Amino acid sequence: MIKTTDLPDRKIFKKLLVKATAGCNIQHGWPCGTCFFSISNKLTNKDWQALLLFRGDYKKEDLHNLPKDINKSLIKIYNLIKGN
Repeated sequence: MIKTTDLPDRKIFKKLLVKATAGCNIQHGWPCGTCFFSISNKLTNKDWQALLLFRGDYKKEDLHNLPKDINKSLIKIYNLIKGN
């Protein structure tokens, strides 16, 4: 279960991600993986998979490299993009 209490709502999170990726919104309004990873070299595939789950692209059982703490990963992403 993803606790999103420490995160902005999905719409704001999406806007911040698009802004942090120079406007990439090619995947249903969300940035692609290449642009996602351009945000910071601190981002990992686990972070990407946590984001895919948050976006609703995949079910948890379909993602095989999720971080142990999904919420922590999403907060990490948010902290990297919130200043943009």
